[in-house]
Amino acid sequence: MSETAHKDPSSNWLIFFFVCFALVMLGIVIFFARDINKEQPAKPAGGHGGMILPIDGQYAPHVEIRRAV
Repeated sequence: MSETAHKDPSSNWLIFFFVCFALVMLGIVIFFARDINKEQPAKPAGGHGGMILPIDGQYAPHVEIRRAV
């Protein structure tokens, strides 16, 4: 008589839902454990990080504009 191993698919679903539940619970703990009264870091003043913005028309100092004639 041949014995074939029977794998119950419900155990896979149980593991899947347990992992999802654990991740949701971890997210809730992290959300409520944060310090909401902590000072936010000040944003650096000036400059646009080298971006060319159409509003002000200014370029980063290292950009050399060349136009084809």
